[in-house]
Amino acid sequence: MHEDERLAAFLDEVCGPLFWPPYRRRVRRELADHILSRAELLERSTGCPRGQAIERAISAMGDAHSLGLLLRRTRFPLRSLFLTLMTSLIWAAIAACILYLLLHLGLRT
Repeated sequence: MHEDERLAAFLDEVCGPLFWPPYRRRVRRELADHILSRAELLERSTGCPRGQAIERAISAMGDAHSLGLLLRRTRFPLRSLFLTLMTSLIWAAIAACILYLLLHLGLRT
């Protein structure tokens, strides 16, 4: 397999478990940059050919599917959305209580 195809296959497998498209694109870009930088460093320091350097850099990343699952667990967008929604609901309840108290106290005087 050609090194570019190998890199693309690795990135596809890592990004497979990631559901949120902007996060998937960012992870793909950052991982590709990291792997290519590491491969370039290996080429310079050890003198190994580019294809072998990319293979070694990919191997150093570990299992692609496990990495994808870990990335999904650490930054799942629905968790953030859920927390934002819950915070909004709490603030709305506080505002409703204040409004109720103001209206209730205003009617008695």
